[in-house]
Amino acid sequence: MTREEVVEKLLKEDREFKHYYEKHQELDKLVDKLEKHRPMTHELELQIEKLKKEKLYYKDLMEKKIQEHLKLSK
Repeated sequence: MTREEVVEKLLKEDREFKHYYEKHQELDKLVDKLEKHRPMTHELELQIEKLKKEKLYYKDLMEKKIQEHLKLSK
């Protein structure tokens, strides 16, 4: 299985993975929106950094599941 196939399969079959994916997408859109805000304040920069860390957390959770699945499919 390719990585893309694994992601598709997990999105269909794994509710937890789907939650991680949707949360990551939601945070990504929010970060994009906030980064366009002008003028950029220090508080906003801190908020963006926090959101980016949360986004990375969900990406790591997804990656762990993807890697586990890839190992099982070998």
